[in-house]
Amino acid sequence: MRARPTVSRSSAAGFTLLELLAVLAIIGILAGLIFPSLSAARQAAGRAKTKVQFSQWAAAIESFRSEYGCYPSFDATNLVNGGATTVPSGEHLFHDVLAGRKRDGSAPDAATTVAAGSQNRKRTAFHAFADSELTPAASAASNLIRDAFDNLSIAVLVDRNLDGRIDGSDYASFPSVVAPDGSSLRPMPADLPATGVRAGVLFYAPDPNATAASPAFIFSWK
Repeated sequence: MRARPTVSRSSAAGFTLLELLAVLAIIGILAGLIFPSLSAARQAAGRAKTKVQFSQWAAAIESFRSEYGCYPSFDATNLVNGGATTVPSGEHLFHDVLAGRKRDGSAPDAATTVAAGSQNRKRTAFHAFADSELTPAASAASNLIRDAFDNLSIAVLVDRNLDGRIDGSDYASFPSVVAPDGSSLRPMPADLPATGVRAGVLFYAPDPNATAASPAFIFSWK
């Protein structure tokens, strides 16, 4: 009979320690290359989603103007969540004007000329806010409007004098927004055209990587 081939102890021992370390090093290098790329891709997707959000809100505001002949008046801070309460039955001027109802579905307030119910008298739903656009009820700052990065500090400006531009004749200064590191950021002349923005509605929010030392914004106008 033919003898079975023998397997040496060294060939059956598997990987050596050096080989394992080499494999781990390669995996570490690949992870170092892949993870930043994935993070950058997620941020790029978040910026694109935020711009789409802003564009939809701007379209709703333009629809309001077409219906009533003027742009709506939002909170004096010119921030989307300015003056809003976290209670769904409370007032959220930006939401209530564009949705034609409060966050709990009830009729918007109409006590003053700038209240949502007074502005959107027909209670027209110019925009249906999705659940993803509002912070969860269980969160610390609940029932507020957020962008794709869960940022709540969002500026909204309109062409107040209807001259086709948003510039210094509409606002003495643009409102500040709060960056992820807690710093307050305001767009500078280098961030926007010196002659103003040729648009009826302008939104901006801090970029997720923005800091006081390196300010950056997500802009969208229509």
